[in-house]
Amino acid sequence: MIIDFEQIRHLIPIWVINEYGQLTGNYVRYDEIVCVAENGRIQIWLNRQAYEEKDLDGLICDYDEKTLRGS
Repeated sequence: MIIDFEQIRHLIPIWVINEYGQLTGNYVRYDEIVCVAENGRIQIWLNRQAYEEKDLDGLICDYDEKTLRGS
């Protein structure tokens, strides 16, 4: 299920996204980020294309949902 990045943005340390951009050379546009919650995980993808193609170079981070949400 795709969720709005704004719902979880406060849970993700900003350095995660900054370091992803620096390490990969990909420019991260917050309005293009796609967040997916499935199978007990929350994945943050660079954009919809990376998510649809399951291009792991576009996977910014992958968290256990319970750990991320603190439940």
